[in-house]
Amino acid sequence: MKPFLAELKRRKVVRVAIVYVVVGLVVVEAANNLFPALNLPDWTVTLVVALAILGFPVSVALAWAFDITTQGVRRTGPLQSAEEEMPSAAVAARPVPERPDDLKSIAVLPFADMSPEGDQEYLGDGIAEEVLNVLALLPDLHVAARTSSFAFKGKGRSIQEIGRELGVATVLEGSVRKAGNRLRITAQLTQVADGYHLWSQTYQQEMEDVFAIQDEIARAIVDTLRVKLLGEQDRPLVKAATKSPEAYDLYLKGRHYWYRRYKVGLQTALEYFERAVEADPDYAPPYTGIADVHTVLGIYGLLPPDQARGKARAAAEKALALDPELAEAHFSESLVLFYRGDYDDAERALQRAIELNPNYAKAHVWWALQFTTVGIRRDEALAEVERARTLAPDSAYISACAGLARAWTGRYEDAIQDFERVLEQEPESIIGLYGVGCSYSAVRRHEEAIAALEKAASLANRIPVILGLLGSAYGRAGMEREARAVIEELEGRSERGYVSPVALASIYATVGRPDDAFRYLEAAVAEFSPAMANGIRYAFWEPIQSDPRFGALLGRMGLVP
Repeated sequence: MKPFLAELKRRKVVRVAIVYVVVGLVVVEAANNLFPALNLPDWTVTLVVALAILGFPVSVALAWAFDITTQGVRRTGPLQSAEEEMPSAAVAARPVPERPDDLKSIAVLPFADMSPEGDQEYLGDGIAEEVLNVLALLPDLHVAARTSSFAFKGKGRSIQEIGRELGVATVLEGSVRKAGNRLRITAQLTQVADGYHLWSQTYQQEMEDVFAIQDEIARAIVDTLRVKLLGEQDRPLVKAATKSPEAYDLYLKGRHYWYRRYKVGLQTALEYFERAVEADPDYAPPYTGIADVHTVLGIYGLLPPDQARGKARAAAEKALALDPELAEAHFSESLVLFYRGDYDDAERALQRAIELNPNYAKAHVWWALQFTTVGIRRDEALAEVERARTLAPDSAYISACAGLARAWTGRYEDAIQDFERVLEQEPESIIGLYGVGCSYSAVRRHEEAIAALEKAASLANRIPVILGLLGSAYGRAGMEREARAVIEELEGRSERGYVSPVALASIYATVGRPDDAFRYLEAAVAEFSPAMANGIRYAFWEPIQSDPRFGALLGRMGLVP
């Protein structure tokens, strides 16, 4: 009975019922007194009473099903489980600031799409992200990472719940409505401690003024939170990186699909980035998108390394030339440098990205991945993992990268915990699935390893690098027939297009054919394969690690055995 009563309270059913009864009695009493004076028939009073009675269950049902929120009428979300409802000990212990001086922390939620066609989700996400990135650069202001605040999208959680879980005192939410070239943005800042609205505003402008709107929102929040800015108080907070609304719109669509790349593919994101560059060749951010897409295509062996590196390098260098102060451009450059073996320069590029944006969680975690791949400064790498997780505690992507860093240092049980948390959040996370599969295989939990890697291969359309991991798991499990079937599939595909030699090398290593493994490893080193840098720390190589040829190959790539 208690859970049911709690649910009635949460859905405000009791409150609606009381209000309805009070209003209904007032209406019926008014009808009794007024209708005879107006010479209306007696049955009209009876009709009012009947309608009031019939309306009661309807109002209660609507109160149960729907909520009136700042973003319109929404269906009430389901009651969370006890574990979800109760914050973890770490979160519960995190103090929520209550004094005015402690209001200098904020989470920016994705702006809801209120457009007639419902096709502006990417714009709401993009505008919220731009405002978030600007606020993250301000001194004395703690800003929850994008991956953390965006994790609550569509979850139906209250502002108080979100604020408590993220450890912030204020939450910015809003909505976007676009009709033609006309843009309507609403934003409001809410204090977590008491739900009090500190500030709210509606903006109606042409799409060309989107940067001015972002700047105005950011500045209003700063003024409200009384954060002391460095430098000129009237300097623009949001830099208008392009004068082309079309280029900006295309770039936001590209990033929208980039974040969803494991479900919709990389090609869609790349097309939007390239169209953004066509619309404004001097707009730097889309070039970082082009660079990142080609880097990932190289990592997953979907392009020959030289081709992937060349396109990624050209795009990253163009972004840096256009905007040397763009943190994302330095991050993209670091990946290009790393996957061509310039490890020191790659580290310096990451350091510069973090200098420009200290809250750049992805830069911190990739720093850790680079250290663990090379095989040096592992304690420092794991410290960077913790830094990234502090900045983005609810990010499935950051947790997955943290798991990879731990797996590559041999801390498989810790890595498994990271990956299992990722899969609780996103059951179809490709990184989570292949990461946990490789880690399960390392500790000889073969059945679980194969199940995870089979699912990863299926979701990723059987791309060669993940097929290589699956075949290697078959080999470690003693399933030689299945491993050889994967070898045949990959060798057949290599006759029709590029297949990373690393995928075949790791399987041959697990089925007792070391000479074939080294033949493919030699090819991987010759092309300086990104897939080798990313996969060389897995346990699949154990059968050949004692062979002197293995250490020599790592040395040629600058990797510590």
